[in-house]
Amino acid sequence: EALLHRMTNRIRQSLELQEILTATVAEVRSFLGTDRVMVYRFNADSSGEVIAESIHENCLPSLIGLNFPADDIPLQAREMFLSARQRSIVNVATGQIGLSPLDCPATGIPLVKEDIRYRAVDRCHAQYLTAMGVKSSLAVPILHYDMGVQESKPQLWGLLVSHHAEHRGILERELDFIQQVVDQVSIAIAQSTHLSQAREKAQREAT
Repeated sequence: EALLHRMTNRIRQSLELQEILTATVAEVRSFLGTDRVMVYRFNADSSGEVIAESIHENCLPSLIGLNFPADDIPLQAREMFLSARQRSIVNVATGQIGLSPLDCPATGIPLVKEDIRYRAVDRCHAQYLTAMGVKSSLAVPILHYDMGVQESKPQLWGLLVSHHAEHRGILERELDFIQQVVDQVSIAIAQSTHLSQAREKAQREAT
C-alpha cells in the first residue's frame, strides 16, 4: 500500500511521461525482486521499442532503445491483451503460460474473481525467452484512453514486462499490485498525451 501510494503521488506530481515510466520500472522491479522490468511501447506499425528499463546488477542484458519487429508479438496475442486485458505469466522450465484476464472475453464483463488458467506455452516463445536468458516472465498490458473523447475505446499502448533469470511464481497480491500500478500509468499516459496536444495547439496558435 505504501509503495502504491508513493507511485500514485509521483504520477500526480509529474506530467513528464518518461520520468514517470523510469520511476515505475524501478519501483516495480524493487517490489518484485526480479532481474529486469521494462516498458515496451507499440509503434504505429505494430513494431515495439523498449523505452524504460530497470535491471538488477546486470543480471540480464539491457534492451533499452532496441526496436522489435511486429511479429515478435503476434496480432492474436495483442488482440487478447486488449480485448481481455489478459496478463501472461510464463514459466519456461515447465513450459507453461498462465493467462489471467480481467474481463470475460465472451461477454466483456469483468471477472469477479481472479482466474489464472495455465496451458502449454508456445515453443517459439519459450525459445525466444531462453535465448535472452529469461526463465520466467510477466507481461501486463498498458492501455491508452483518449481524454478528449467521451467513452473512447482503449488502445493497446504497450506492455509492462518483468523478466527473471530463474523460475519465479507470481502471487495474486503481486499481480493485483502490478495491475493497480499499470492503471495509474495509463492515467499518466492520457494526461501526458493531452498536455502534448495542448502544447502543440498553443504553439500553432502562437505561430
